[in-house]
Amino acid sequence: MVDKAKAVLLHALVVGLASLHDRDVELGLRLVADDEAGGPARLIGLGLPVSRTLAAFHSSLLFHARGQDDSYRMLTHPGASVLPAALAEGQRRSVDGRTLLASIIAGYEVQCRLAREVIPSVQNHGFRASALFSIFGATVAAGRLRGLPADQLAHALAIAVATAGGPIETSRVGSREMTFQEPVFCTSGLLAARLAEAGATGAATCLEGPAGFFYAFTGSAAGELTGSFDGATHWNPMSAAADLGSRWEILNVTMKIYSAAGFNQPVIEAVAALAREHDLTPERVESITIEMNEWETIYPSPRFPRPPSGAADFGSTAYFAAQALAAKGYPSTGRRLAYGGADPAGDDPPAISGLIHRTRVLAAPRRQYAPRVTIQTYSGETYVREMTGDEFKWDFATERERLRAFDGALPLSAAQVDALVSAVSNLESLSAVDDLIDLTLVDREQQGRREPPP
Repeated sequence: MVDKAKAVLLHALVVGLASLHDRDVELGLRLVADDEAGGPARLIGLGLPVSRTLAAFHSSLLFHARGQDDSYRMLTHPGASVLPAALAEGQRRSVDGRTLLASIIAGYEVQCRLAREVIPSVQNHGFRASALFSIFGATVAAGRLRGLPADQLAHALAIAVATAGGPIETSRVGSREMTFQEPVFCTSGLLAARLAEAGATGAATCLEGPAGFFYAFTGSAAGELTGSFDGATHWNPMSAAADLGSRWEILNVTMKIYSAAGFNQPVIEAVAALAREHDLTPERVESITIEMNEWETIYPSPRFPRPPSGAADFGSTAYFAAQALAAKGYPSTGRRLAYGGADPAGDDPPAISGLIHRTRVLAAPRRQYAPRVTIQTYSGETYVREMTGDEFKWDFATERERLRAFDGALPLSAAQVDALVSAVSNLESLSAVDDLIDLTLVDREQQGRREPPP
């Protein structure tokens, strides 16, 4: 558990620092820079003193902007809410590494358990699951670090229910505000914890009551499902609290190393591996067939699919498969999958464009993140690779090895990167969260980075 918590923290910090000057991060920084009074927290990478709320907002934006944050059951991204809340609330409170780890694990566990069975129903009901559930992880992480007892944490969750939301229309049309949903609801989680600490109370049945969270956001308080990854039609809402302390959902969190949808990560890996093993080129390949979970073929949900687009569009599964085969890999720091449209990158060579159109994506009753890839060559060979769904559930050692792809893209010296990795690896020995933030700070003069936008 501790190892996994360190892995998700390192992933977020590295991906976030690589996104420090992303266009949406700099847009958000304009809002943060208006907080002239400063505050007890500092911004990751920049060190500017701001309120804890704005520090959490900025960190969430950093971790989420490139679409390379972690993922739980495809459609939620707990690292974009739990980690910013924990890092913001932990500053200037003499919070040590062990306490930070406990808050991270608690936040992940609550957010993932509440989301686990109802993510598809939420999406079919018109809400974006990642935005909707992000408030719970932030609330719990912040509440733990503020020392809230159990009864006040319960009230904080009820207050979080009262301010939860996030329509899916932004995902359906691919508009830019999707980037800012998690940061906004992360800050609402901090506020929910503070209100409960101040004495505000909430309904004990805020989740499972006849007019509670599950009814409002899935359409049923009795456990009826309108969507499922495995064909289920019903679940028991009380199962969200089952096996606490023995079943850990954080272990099922996957990492996104490419700027692509989570379900395209294993597709890229499988295609690239086959291309390397058999020295495949676009000219040799007659077809690529990819069998995936239905929910991975119809984004963001069957009830609210995106308008039809060409298979060659940047971001499509066919696009990533063809690119991975042609390059026998895919760059972790390459072209950004931007919400609201990617920057033009020019036309692909004819060989790749042709291969994109020879790639088929089929719906199949399979586990998530477990595509079956079949490559047929013009000379009659057939090559198959089937993923298990566990390939991206990395431990800390695997996380560090895969994140080496970012080292050259970070605004830090090699020594700083090594110090940051070491600090996260030995988080139990960290005396204060502030020391971790220190290790992220960019030397602007040495690195030649831009000043915050006006």
